[in-house]
Amino acid sequence: MSEPLISICIPAYKKPDFVVRLLKSVMQQTYKRVEVVISDDSPDDTVKIAIEPYKSELSIVYIQNSPALKSPANWNNAIRHAKGDFFVLLHQDDWLFDAEALNKYLKAFRDKPEAGFVFCKNTAVTEDGKEIVLQHIPGLLHRLSKTPLHLVLAQVIGPPSNTMLRTNLRDKVQYDEELIWLVDVDYYVRVLQAGFEYVYLDQHLVSIGLHEDQTTVFCRNNSDIIFKENILFAYKIGEGAFKDLKIYDYYWRLLRNDGVKAIEQIINSGVVSEKILPLFSHMLNLQNKMPRPILKFGISSKILMFLNYLTRPEQIQ
Repeated sequence: MSEPLISICIPAYKKPDFVVRLLKSVMQQTYKRVEVVISDDSPDDTVKIAIEPYKSELSIVYIQNSPALKSPANWNNAIRHAKGDFFVLLHQDDWLFDAEALNKYLKAFRDKPEAGFVFCKNTAVTEDGKEIVLQHIPGLLHRLSKTPLHLVLAQVIGPPSNTMLRTNLRDKVQYDEELIWLVDVDYYVRVLQAGFEYVYLDQHLVSIGLHEDQTTVFCRNNSDIIFKENILFAYKIGEGAFKDLKIYDYYWRLLRNDGVKAIEQIINSGVVSEKILPLFSHMLNLQNKMPRPILKFGISSKILMFLNYLTRPEQIQ
């Protein structure tokens, strides 16, 4: 592999200081054959003005979107303009931590040429500089190819910023623009189901910036979004996926914890009836027969879930 071009794709929205921090981290990389693609949803020129001094140091492609595309359409737009052999979708509030990060990603591709993507340890950094390793579950990290759907249980890959991908992968998988909370889970599930292999690097190569303005924080404060997208994700993966007992248990607990009693409540969350799996009626039939304390108690709930699993509709047996 001789000096491939790497595209750093940045979906921007305001926060020019974040974009500048990211650009400086790219400039510090020892690997230099890089282009930067900025797809800007900002309603003003603050980002455009902020990046101007860096155009002499970096190859920058700047696209200003009017009207704003919004996430994740803006992500897809940034990737669409990438000309590199590889790309990283690097969010503006994240940055490259290790000066050898790009070299280390490329080495992983050299060592495993069949790999479609490489990702690093999911390391978040708080506003006061504290490092936190998120969702580090070694057992799951190394069996994603066999159980990609288990990403909905724990998103061990982390945000897109952690990952470098071969650019030819974008022709087969794009981010689902109807999702917000599960958009990265859905993306990686489809990448893995398409047969793309991966390499995990147990190193802090990218810093994921944590702050109160993130979409993640917004979704966590709006649990209805999380519930709705989980129901839509279930429709996408289909009832066949519920042969997996862990997936079955995940959705059993989702309905229980959100206090769902009837399908009408799911419809009221914004999901059309055609995208609600019949299987949920089967779960609710048993849950509604049980006193709440029994349903909430861990051991009894597990037993009930398993009995419900054993009597699930024939089409997913």
